Amino acid sequence: MNDARTRSDAGADTTTAGWDASQRGPVRRYKGHGSGPGKAVRCVACFPRSVAGQMIPLKYGVVIALCEDHRDPAFVHSRGGRDFLAALSTLFESLGLRGARYRKAAQAFVADVLAMGTPTARHRPGSYAWPDQRRTAEAVWAKGGSYHDGETVVLAAFTPPVPAIRPPSSHTIRRWWRDRRWLTPRPAPPPRRPSPNLTDRRPITRLDRSERHPRLAASGIPRPEPPPRGRR
Repeated sequence: MNDARTRSDAGADTTTAGWDASQRGPVRRYKGHGSGPGKAVRCVACFPRSVAGQMIPLKYGVVIALCEDHRDPAFVHSRGGRDFLAALSTLFESLGLRGARYRKAAQAFVADVLAMGTPTARHRPGSYAWPDQRRTAEAVWAKGGSYHDGETVVLAAFTPPVPAIRPPSSHTIRRWWRDRRWLTPRPAPPPRRPSPNLTDRRPITRLDRSERHPRLAASGIPRPEPPPRGRR
């Protein structure tokens, strides 16, 4: 039995990523079967196989579970994202999720994947106050960790040895996770052209000190005369 199970697992690993459109339904997980940790969420694209996945945040508050192969941008990018978009839209409709936000979330995700090679319109800040912590959390998420794994790593840097430093809020860390730069990064635009050196080239004139301030002239205080200059 163990040999048969080993052969079936080996045959499953050789298959390439694809969306099986022949069978639909809830993901079934049996004891002793499947791939990945048993308590992990199951990939929606691997049905009827049971493969551990990662929760991927989409826009409009939609979150789906995808395995390492099906969340790979190369797979989503294949055929212009049409297969991924059609299968995900069908899945949402089958589950009764017919709201417009589910369709828009899938379309926005595919659009982000297709735009990965193009630079952004402007420079996007990483994090003004916690750039190192954000890069650490994104590295955890890029390796397949959950949102809570990244949050734990960020908060571990603000343990009691440094109580005076304020850690980022959970809303900030969740925003880093929802931005999804760890899955769909985009290059930065070219550097801006440096501003020209503005030099005042107007002729420098001597200040006219013949007039006094009106308040000083009305005060009656005599104006001190400059000392006479010696002849050359």
